[in-house]
Amino acid sequence: MRRPSRIAVALGGSLVLAGSAGYLTAAALGKSSAPARTVTVDVATGERGPPGPKGDPGPQGPAGLACPSGYSPGELVINAPKGQVRVWTCLHD
Repeated sequence: MRRPSRIAVALGGSLVLAGSAGYLTAAALGKSSAPARTVTVDVATGERGPPGPKGDPGPQGPAGLACPSGYSPGELVINAPKGQVRVWTCLHD
């Protein structure tokens, strides 16, 4: 029986290490350091009011989510007559 060459062994070992590194990276980045919290809001139905005036766009915010003091990141679920909306935002503690 023929033994595998050194190149084949090195290639196989490299594939195993690359796959392991990818799995560990995905596992590490997939976990949030802060526990998630969910708040659900039910929107009542009724007559729709007139639209308000269009506002000016605000400045570009920083990358990521930095909550002010007294707030923590969490999921806000809004139940509306035409469906449900989920938003990741800062919620009051």
